[in-house]
Amino acid sequence: MTGPDITRRKSAGGWSLRGRLLRRVLIGVGLGWLLGLILAISAVRYEMGELLDESLGGIAQLSLSIYRETGDVALPPYSGDTQLRIIHNGDERLSAAWPALAQDGGFDVEGWRVVRISDPASGLVVEAGQNDSWRREEVVETVGWLVVMMLPVLALTLLVVSRAVTSALRPTDRFARQLQARKPGDLDPIRAPGLPRDLAPVAASMNLYLDRIRGHVEAERQFATHAAHELRTPVAAASAQAQAIAAGIADTGAPQRIVEALRRLGSLVDRLLLLARADAAPAGLGQSDLVQVTRMVIAEMRGNVVFDDGDVDHVQVAIHPEALALILGNLLRNARDHGSGAVRVALTEGPVLTISNPIRPGEGYRHAAFEKSARTGGTGLGLDIVRKIAGKEGIGLEFDDSGNRARVTLIF
Repeated sequence: MTGPDITRRKSAGGWSLRGRLLRRVLIGVGLGWLLGLILAISAVRYEMGELLDESLGGIAQLSLSIYRETGDVALPPYSGDTQLRIIHNGDERLSAAWPALAQDGGFDVEGWRVVRISDPASGLVVEAGQNDSWRREEVVETVGWLVVMMLPVLALTLLVVSRAVTSALRPTDRFARQLQARKPGDLDPIRAPGLPRDLAPVAASMNLYLDRIRGHVEAERQFATHAAHELRTPVAAASAQAQAIAAGIADTGAPQRIVEALRRLGSLVDRLLLLARADAAPAGLGQSDLVQVTRMVIAEMRGNVVFDDGDVDHVQVAIHPEALALILGNLLRNARDHGSGAVRVALTEGPVLTISNPIRPGEGYRHAAFEKSARTGGTGLGLDIVRKIAGKEGIGLEFDDSGNRARVTLIF
């Protein structure tokens, strides 16, 4: 199974940007169409009512004119849904289904819409009425044809919107295919010149992420090379001395040199394990009492260490006690092993913890992994362990070795 197939299978259960965007746009278009249809129906109903009222007024006026000129009730035929009432000098000459009205105008009377006009000079009154159910049927029929005519418009709009959304998201598909086609070990920056502005931050963020990964991979590669070299050196020294003893050609100092080589090997392995713990330890777990942990670490150290706690008995910091002890232990051992006098630890407001010690001229901090002083014979991993833990826990680190005095400041 290829990588893209696996990616598609894994992403099949997730949500689709195209589907979500398309659904929301189509729902918006559909709701807009429905709102427009409702407004159109309201306008049609109003205009139809006005038009039918005008037709009733025209029927009433025409009937009044014909009767006034001819005096005959043989008027144009109307369906049962449209009826007339003619009153001449108080005598009802033509009857209708609704009660007679008392004044001119348009009225809703017992299921009928009626328009009444009168001619006081001739004593004529004409009432023309239309059945409400018939009027509703006319409106419904008109609205039905309106909906039928608007449905193709809706379908065409939905089709155009769907095609437009699909076309707009094609750069996303190309970008996804470009990422899927990359080899697992390819850490080169992503180049997507045709990417829209909306996706440019994604590519930029991924390039920053790839840069960090590339830096970590290179650091791990260098670390593995240095670790192999450092481990090989004491093993080779111990092996050479052991072979000399076995051959009977070793001097009296050979056993001590084996012990020293094994001691260096054990120290290096211990520091590598500490570094592995620092890499694997999760950040932001637990609280520590900075004053109490500092006193505990100093008590376990051999050497002249002075702690100025600023007359504070307890200071809580957001770091696990074990991680804090690893930082302080490595810094104090580094100060003790590489310094030339008493180590001073000072706690100030912040909280800020400063570890300082005098150093010989030309001495200073060595920040690269496995970079160590030839005079002390350390492993060169102490500061690397401190930096990794401090970086994970968000603790500020400042180093200063000016004026023949080394200072490292921890800002919590």
